[in-house]
Amino acid sequence: MKAEKQFERLVIAAYRLPFRFVRSKSGVKTLQNSGGLVSAILALSESFKHKNSGSNDHKILWAGIIDNLPENYTDAESQNEHFDMVPVKISPKLNSLFYEGFCNNLIWPLFHYFSSYSVFNNSYFRAYEDVNSIFCEELVRHLKPGDFIWIHDYQLLLLPAMIREKMPDVTIGFFLHIPFPSYEVFRLLPRNWRESIVLGLLGADLVGFHTHDYTQHFIKSVKRTTGYECRQNIIVTPDRAVKADAFPIGIDYDKFHNASGNKSVVAAKQKYQKCLPGQKLIFSLDRLDYSKGLLSRLKGYETFLEKYPEWRLKVVFNMVVVPSRDSIENYKEMKKEIESTVGRINGKYSTLSWRPVIYQYKSLSFNDLVALYDLSDVGLITPLRDGMNLVAKEYIACQKDNKGVLILSEMAGAASELSEAIIINPADHVEIADAIYTALEMKTDEKQVRVSRMQNRIADYNVFTWAFDFFNQTYEIKKQQDLMGVKFINETITAQMVADYKKANRRILFLDYDGTVVPFAKYPELATIDDKTLNIIKGLTDDPKNHIVIISGRGKDFLEKQFKKSAVTLIAEHGYFIKKAGREWESTFHTDDQWKEAVMPIMTDYVNRCNGTFIEEKAASIAWHYRNADSDFAQLRLHELRDDLAEIIRHKTDFEILEGNKVLEVKSSKYNKGLSAATLITDEYYGFILAAGDDNTDEFLFQALPDFVYSIRIGLSPSFARYNLPDTSQLLQLLEALVK
Repeated sequence: MKAEKQFERLVIAAYRLPFRFVRSKSGVKTLQNSGGLVSAILALSESFKHKNSGSNDHKILWAGIIDNLPENYTDAESQNEHFDMVPVKISPKLNSLFYEGFCNNLIWPLFHYFSSYSVFNNSYFRAYEDVNSIFCEELVRHLKPGDFIWIHDYQLLLLPAMIREKMPDVTIGFFLHIPFPSYEVFRLLPRNWRESIVLGLLGADLVGFHTHDYTQHFIKSVKRTTGYECRQNIIVTPDRAVKADAFPIGIDYDKFHNASGNKSVVAAKQKYQKCLPGQKLIFSLDRLDYSKGLLSRLKGYETFLEKYPEWRLKVVFNMVVVPSRDSIENYKEMKKEIESTVGRINGKYSTLSWRPVIYQYKSLSFNDLVALYDLSDVGLITPLRDGMNLVAKEYIACQKDNKGVLILSEMAGAASELSEAIIINPADHVEIADAIYTALEMKTDEKQVRVSRMQNRIADYNVFTWAFDFFNQTYEIKKQQDLMGVKFINETITAQMVADYKKANRRILFLDYDGTVVPFAKYPELATIDDKTLNIIKGLTDDPKNHIVIISGRGKDFLEKQFKKSAVTLIAEHGYFIKKAGREWESTFHTDDQWKEAVMPIMTDYVNRCNGTFIEEKAASIAWHYRNADSDFAQLRLHELRDDLAEIIRHKTDFEILEGNKVLEVKSSKYNKGLSAATLITDEYYGFILAAGDDNTDEFLFQALPDFVYSIRIGLSPSFARYNLPDTSQLLQLLEALVK
């Protein structure tokens, strides 16, 4: 799969650089680290290089820390055919609090559902903020217009928003290589920490995860943490649309699949076969970590030997554990327990000629790894929780000569792709034992069908496809952001607005209330106007050239109470009532209340069925508020309520169901904000008109006004308004500029 080059340069930010420094007689050299991500980015660099022969713009900038940075390091030493390297320098003390502390003592266990292992320490979070800030400062120094910034993994969750704040127009993608937990687990983080993480990630244009489940966990956490509107996988933030989606990372399939025929791999297979005379081989490979389910796997194998004694002497389990963090006490204890369990199983079942478990605590060479993958009859991959698990994909890719069977944990991200594997619960020892038996007894034809289907899938969506897919989807969301037509008011537009305001002899300003001049509150009656905002309104009304109109869906008594000392025109209930300065309230038309008798019981029923919702009854309408309810559950009830109400009022042609911001309202269709505003500008010429609102009810207002009006939608939603502002505070700043 080829991706078109849609950016000037790719910039990678990850905790570690793709290089290590090696000293030689000729000086210090950089050697490239291995890994799927590095391979994918190299392939992309090669495609750019061919398209841009003779140019350096295919080169990729990569920022990260490096453990053995030479004292006399110079930028020249970072030069490479593919990469320009930006070492991020962090003091050992800060890095300890950041990496060993917040990253690996909190985020890693919590996101893998081992909350009891999590250490909540304020100094950890401060270090985490500091390191993300250092990364930001270093990157911003090197960034250029047109760069694509791709940020990776749980060490840099705050970085997207930090960069966005300094460079609002830059393109940012973020990919998380570990699970994103359910909201019930995520909410264990202190409130300000989880808010920082969610808002940090929303600085990106695209946030990528391994699976659909992780994506949905993130979206729910966004809803519950921020209250932002989410439409399928699109999150509507105050300044942009952000997409969250699944991109299951792949492997370099051809590298693993073709390696089986290499002479060195064939020699390794022959060597291992001599050690397994007539025996079946079960193989597993993992880093030492509590999330890998190593002890549970051993107990499952032990249960297999107990339950199926006919397989004793005929099978060997080669369990390879790669050293990791074995200086940490928890990991030391885990290693001891693994070794104790291995010793107990071998002591219980081994003979002079047979050991049931061959345990190795070491790293394997690539050739040995491929040989064991290809030679093994069963791949036993049973993590208790894993973001993806590429070992499972590598194992399938290497099934060339001997078609093995993959046993895979349902808790691994790879399980959603490798459905032809035997999927098991990694905590169920009996299920693991039965799966081993099924795998060993499986007919050759069935093995081949299962393996070939999985191989086709991971060959098609390999690590290169994954990278290109991510880039293409990032640009799709950038296009969507443009298509939404959001145009934020900048300094130039503000200056023009102020100039037009000054020139006009008569001006009228239409201002919505909730979400426009006043932020939303948990309950409508708590959304009262503050003195600062009232002073801005007063500054506008003090100018005799101005006519200020507060136009809202609120009831008339509430509005009158908020603006009792202001010389403003009040329009309540979307235009049903109007009160000009110094006068009494007037009804724009009259209706009876009989329709409420049919609507009220239905809304009451939905209040009872959805905790956190409530009814607001006004003179000419009834509103069902769901701001304080669980967002997912409320959306379900909202659709049901809308359908039920539609059935009730379908014969009443002059009534409508109106959806606002976290509210559904039933009212007459004979009046709305647009009709009310139109009556005010009909008899008098205004040289300057401004209208501001935040939800669908304000679209009637924007549509009813002339084209030259400065119409402003608060938020990001598509609108008939000419401009957008992120939030209430930005509108108040704009109004203050007009006053001054």
